[in-house]
Amino acid sequence: MTQPDLRSISAVVFDIGGVFTVPHPDPMSDLLAAMGFEADRSDHLRFERAHYHGVRAITEALMADEYDDDTDYESSAATWTAYDIAYFAQVGVPEHRLTEASNARATQRGQGVKGIWRHPLSENIAASARIAALLPVAVVSNNDGTAERQLVDQGVGQVGEGPLTSLAAVVDSGAIGIAKPDPAIFAPVVEALGTDPGEILYVGDTVHADVRGATAAGLPVVQLDPYDLHDDHEHWRLPGLTDLAAILS
Repeated sequence: MTQPDLRSISAVVFDIGGVFTVPHPDPMSDLLAAMGFEADRSDHLRFERAHYHGVRAITEALMADEYDDDTDYESSAATWTAYDIAYFAQVGVPEHRLTEASNARATQRGQGVKGIWRHPLSENIAASARIAALLPVAVVSNNDGTAERQLVDQGVGQVGEGPLTSLAAVVDSGAIGIAKPDPAIFAPVVEALGTDPGEILYVGDTVHADVRGATAAGLPVVQLDPYDLHDDHEHWRLPGLTDLAAILS
């Protein structure tokens, strides 16, 4: 894994999904219950792990020849089908019902159902506060226009002063009409931080949107890969923000 020279890092920017939150077990379990399948929604770790297996499935789908770095994977039914099938397999849905579960999730996604990405990754949230005590921090997220509210609700931080961690900026693709991996989405946060892109470390959980998008924008990047599912890639990976906080300290 290629770790950047952290001596030159003067700020850290986070993604939200896969860094601070993952899909909540309740709405995902409700979806499965409507199919007559009962998942153990109390097994939060299993649902968390399912997300990262879904991310790995997206990586594999986007490694196919028909995709390139300009692919809008968030609008691609094929990539989200790959995510859903891997996700539901991890929470115990039998193989012969995975397509049914994926179709149900696609319908839910198409209806714009809110409140899915609200299960907090508490250790990462706590570690982000420790990182913010060392360096300025901000957020860049492919989101639905409500990223700032989500960050407050999850206890991550707010823009400017307040009771939570102070964020220099929150850049939300739904608010500005630009989404990762388009490197242009990083321009507002670079401006807000007032530093060179090469001195801003970006933290995300996906290869296509986060690693490639940030790299194209000139930002060093680390992928959070808590289950070591991308060990066939050369970019820098860490299990979580606790590890990053320790390194930056």
